[in-house]
Amino acid sequence: MKIGKTMLMELKDRWKGFVLFILVVVLLVGGFVQAYPSFREAFDEGLEGSENVEVEVLKGEENISVMLSWKEFEDAENYSILVGESPNMMVPLDIVEGVENTYHEYVLGFDGDDIPERYFAVVAVRSDGERELVGMETNFERRTAFQEIWGIDYGDIQGFLSLLWSTWWVLLIGLYIGYISVNVITKDYEEDRMDLILSKPISRKQYLLEKFMVVSLYTLSVLVIIGLLLIVSVASVGELDSVSSYGLMSSSLLSWPVFLVMISVSMLAGVYLESSRKAVGVSFIFILTQYGINMVGDLTEGLEYLKTYTIINYWDYESALFGEAVSAFDVVFLFVISALLVGSALMIFERKDIPV
Repeated sequence: MKIGKTMLMELKDRWKGFVLFILVVVLLVGGFVQAYPSFREAFDEGLEGSENVEVEVLKGEENISVMLSWKEFEDAENYSILVGESPNMMVPLDIVEGVENTYHEYVLGFDGDDIPERYFAVVAVRSDGERELVGMETNFERRTAFQEIWGIDYGDIQGFLSLLWSTWWVLLIGLYIGYISVNVITKDYEEDRMDLILSKPISRKQYLLEKFMVVSLYTLSVLVIIGLLLIVSVASVGELDSVSSYGLMSSSLLSWPVFLVMISVSMLAGVYLESSRKAVGVSFIFILTQYGINMVGDLTEGLEYLKTYTIINYWDYESALFGEAVSAFDVVFLFVISALLVGSALMIFERKDIPV
């Protein structure tokens, strides 16, 4: 049989499902990026009036000098500075009153370990005794709850896209790809046409490799489309200056080796079990287990080492998004794993008795 004919037959049979899935993914990803401005506002937990106050920290051997400066308020007779451990200044740790300038040096004790984290509220005091908040600032970089858990600032576009890649992307693509990878093999068993197909001038090796190639190339085309969509969508929300087009495209394409391993596992299950129900179960268990272990490793610092046992860990989308070097070893490692799995599927398929 002519090379590529099996691939064309699969595309002819499945093109409607392929196109529909692409449309679903495009709508989800496009809508996700368009939600970024609202998401950023929700994460903007800036302190009130922080734009009016500047803080510079000078570290000494025995103390920390916090150099405060602020915007001058009209009719302000003097200023008061409230110091606390949180933005809530109901019971401040210290109050400095009668500051006549728009700057002040506040000294914190320092024992050589952690720098004390303090909030500073500057209040303008008018001649009639009325008080008005000038602004509030801290002597440390504030972190959101998500940053504490995940270590990423989801308030910027790179962190926001990392949320897309790290949460539902593997499940969205992986489960569908796993399903069709199984089905392209098992349907020929279950519809009793495997013997008819292999009676034609096509080797078992060609048959299996073309099935593998059609799913792999389809997955790659989806990732290219998503990469292009990300570039357009990020530009539409005015954030293309924050992340490069190359970073957006490569973060998407770098997931391809991960999906190749999923395709390989699914086809191996299909060849061995010859049943779509059983093979899909194996495929889904593998994908969900990989996802679950990786998620547990992200959430629990003590179990972070478990991530090294998942294929998802070798998809370095963060480095791509932040313009850092991506490990070639990780990419090659996944290609090798995929090749070994496909090779195993070929060995099993070559030795199988085909039912007539």
